[in-house]
Amino acid sequence: MNVVQTVLWKLINPIAIVTARCADNMSGFVASWITQVSFVPPLIMVAVNPLHYTYELIVKSNAFAVNILRTDQAELVDVFGKSSGRKVAKFASAAYDLGSTGSPILKDCLAFVDCNVMWTREAGDHVLVVGSVANAAITSDGETLQEARSMYTQRASIGTRHRGINNGEA
Repeated sequence: MNVVQTVLWKLINPIAIVTARCADNMSGFVASWITQVSFVPPLIMVAVNPLHYTYELIVKSNAFAVNILRTDQAELVDVFGKSSGRKVAKFASAAYDLGSTGSPILKDCLAFVDCNVMWTREAGDHVLVVGSVANAAITSDGETLQEARSMYTQRASIGTRHRGINNGEA
């Protein structure tokens, strides 16, 4: 591992499930490269691997939702981070409602941000998707699940795949 990667892993990021829906197709993936980019208008950005099935749904629907997880929801990382939504019905075991944009909102998440896509831009091996906030809410009490590389190292050693480890198929 090089020094730049080691330093970047020191950044603290929330763990969220980014979801999208187009017609009868829904998917979601585990994301931690998410940030607010503006107060007025309220805009957020998520970095998405363009090979993800969810990215395809974001492009087709022009919408997405960011579902922020609580510290006691780490098991959702396995549900949404292990396999592609092309192959697995990720929402079969996750209760959800549809947000104002039509994107799935996990019922038990800490908070959500429902967005319409404002613009996208390629950035290395990911695409930056900036969304205009259509709706947002805190839906339960708790603390935000945050990325800790040691968690991923431990999970990868027991067979859990995440982001770059899952061949970009989520």
